[in-house]
Amino acid sequence: MKKASLLLIALSLLCVTCNKTPQNEWNRFYGFTQSEIVGHYEANPDESLYEELPTTGITVYDHVNMDITASGNTAVTLHIVIPGTINKTFSGAIDMNDEHRSDLVLHNNNNEDIMMTVYKNDAGQVRFHGRVKHYYYNANHELVNSANWGFDVIKE
Repeated sequence: MKKASLLLIALSLLCVTCNKTPQNEWNRFYGFTQSEIVGHYEANPDESLYEELPTTGITVYDHVNMDITASGNTAVTLHIVIPGTINKTFSGAIDMNDEHRSDLVLHNNNNEDIMMTVYKNDAGQVRFHGRVKHYYYNANHELVNSANWGFDVIKE
């Protein structure tokens, strides 16, 4: 009986010590190319990403889809949809001379931009985490407010 109790305690301790904290499998993707980011993206299925951000006014939506197409040698066009919330298109060029870049910022003609960090995992998947922002200006062209929509998507 005593041996069985000791064995049970030892197995319990072994289970507790083997329960490792999961490692972050995503790393910033420095120096990405146009061909590496072109494609279709869907919302990241990791629900923990959709908790409230520490930044007031930014909600990360869990039902986003995005398409990126090539529109020149280094240019891309990005179309993002958050059903019932936004349906927007952005465009711009990737600075291919900056091998230290892991962020992408694109603009449109409606006082809006999209800013995202590009990640890649060991399996070669590409992921974006970022936000769309609409800027509100007064008659004197002074910024008075902004609206933000957050997202986290993975390339299909």
